[in-house]
Amino acid sequence: MKSIIILLFGLLFLTSCGDCYQVVTGIVLDAETKKPVEGITVYNKNKPSIKTATDQKGKFELSNISGCLWKCPPIKVSFEHSNYQTKEVEIQEGEEMTIEIEIEKKSK
Repeated sequence: MKSIIILLFGLLFLTSCGDCYQVVTGIVLDAETKKPVEGITVYNKNKPSIKTATDQKGKFELSNISGCLWKCPPIKVSFEHSNYQTKEVEIQEGEEMTIEIEIEKKSK
């Protein structure tokens, strides 16, 4: 009987440690004008091959699969564009976020 209980707890633990399918969405705005920015590269900082770009309304959707114990960890998301400062934020699975980015200051 004791070995059956241990086996059941082991199976419960293993099934709860599966992969997490994560989707985060949002919109990227220019910090000064508050207008959407198209063409911002959006990627998972821990898996740079998982990337997308903002559309003409500044919207993005990024998905990821990661391991987890009890809940999905946040995704470290990086936003890059040649005219803007790079910005990094953590976004929780299922969260929709508005990100404001600043124009890159040119050195003289």
